[in-house]
Amino acid sequence: MKWCSAKLILKTLGLRSGGIEVVSCPTCGRTSIDLIGLANQVENLVADYEDLNIKVAVMGCVVNGPGEAKEADLGIAGGNGEGLLIKKGEIIKKVPEDQLLSVLEEELKNWGK
Repeated sequence: MKWCSAKLILKTLGLRSGGIEVVSCPTCGRTSIDLIGLANQVENLVADYEDLNIKVAVMGCVVNGPGEAKEADLGIAGGNGEGLLIKKGEIIKKVPEDQLLSVLEEELKNWGK
């Protein structure tokens, strides 16, 4: 079992708190990015931020993604070569799709500052 999976199980059972929770949409016909690959990259990225207790959404399209991510503290939504950074339900910026991870990482580094 991977370390991240073990942490998730402990968190789910209420035996561990803190850390970033990553949620993702289930995909649909509008998904035009490798959502599973992107979600996996986000999971790896957030593993280094155990001191943050926030929710990060990874959405597969820029049409429904912002609305679906409104419950998350941070979110990204990608599609058609571009992506959106979402913070507390608001679209913060539009970036090229290949910059989604770096933009998310920058937000994580500055969270709460």
